Amino acid sequence: MPTVYHPDVVIIGGGILGCAIARYLSKTPDLGVVVVERHRLGEQTTSHAAALLTRVRTHRALTDMAMETFRVIDELGDTQSEPLPLKKVGSLQVSAKAEGWRQIEQTAQRAAESGVCAELVSTNEAMQLAPWLELSSDTSALWVPDDGYIDPYTLCLAYAADARRNGARILLKRTVSELLRKGSKVTGVRLENGETISAGTVIDAAGPWSTALAMQAGIHLGMAPVRSHYWISAPHPRITTNGPMTILPDSGAYARPEVGGLLFGLRDPQSVVAHPNALPDNLHGFRFDTDPTGDLALESGYEALRSQLPALDELQLAHYVSNVSSYTPDGFALLGPMPGVEGFIAATGCSGAGIGMSGGIGRLVAELATNQSPFVTPEPFRPDRFGAIDSYSPDFIRRCAEARARKRTG
Repeated sequence: MPTVYHPDVVIIGGGILGCAIARYLSKTPDLGVVVVERHRLGEQTTSHAAALLTRVRTHRALTDMAMETFRVIDELGDTQSEPLPLKKVGSLQVSAKAEGWRQIEQTAQRAAESGVCAELVSTNEAMQLAPWLELSSDTSALWVPDDGYIDPYTLCLAYAADARRNGARILLKRTVSELLRKGSKVTGVRLENGETISAGTVIDAAGPWSTALAMQAGIHLGMAPVRSHYWISAPHPRITTNGPMTILPDSGAYARPEVGGLLFGLRDPQSVVAHPNALPDNLHGFRFDTDPTGDLALESGYEALRSQLPALDELQLAHYVSNVSSYTPDGFALLGPMPGVEGFIAATGCSGAGIGMSGGIGRLVAELATNQSPFVTPEPFRPDRFGAIDSYSPDFIRRCAEARARKRTG
């Protein structure tokens, strides 16, 4: 006979968001929590992320959520034999354009309001911090010394380990085939092997697969699978191992050291998307139909990036990493219950910020699921904020893609 589980909460997806949510939920006494993952933990979108961790964001709630991630990284490190490998190399944001200057000024102001250490530095100081840059005298530069990056897979496993220590159960190699719904209430999930998990709350943290999964229950999530990608060069003498993350809004790019080389990402001028119902079960080896090797994106963005990073001409590219990010039209995640549907909570659409926001997302979703007072306002993340939509509409998918193309914050 197929096994029937009866936890209080079932989380679909064992990526970094699912594991972070499980970790926070597991702190609630006597709450049964089950995570279902059809592969291994963190091996799909999580493990391919560039994992830039910046404290200061475009909205106060986002800043508070990002700072929660830094806080929990320290806390998780205390539960292990050694601290988590957070590389606190700082972030350097530079711009020689008026729009970028405004972004830097706003970031500096938000840092001051949030008590985050940040300082404007000269172009010479900026180039000393990041020797691979060459900046004009009219460049504005902001230095945030406590930012950094982390191996996302390691952080994901640390969330999961803490959740397990607190009693959460994680089921691997199990595929959710169906959301179970009775009237207006989602009552659990059915697995491909016939097992059933009945739960008071179902949390959809299935990353880019969340949309197709929710559609089974008639729920339209406002997000689409959009390409994110980066390149890694071979080691080069101008790339200092402990150099900072550099955010380059003028070219829509970011860069940071990686094993002696440079990791850098570029925004696609016209974002590359996939249909939410056309993703394979396993993303290993997956390539988008448009520009599958990233060559066209690199060519279109090369000159703009080269204007501030002329060392690009000297770098030998060693790796190209293409991944799937779940973008919403406004770049804010989908977090919380869907009005009119009981027992269902969305925890997806992280818009390229899933690693850096994982602690804040985990905490907020856990608080919403257990009817606690949320530590940040959940209003910007309401899953119904786009009104009546069709998740599979080409026009709506295009709106999501445009959010990726507009992003200038790394």
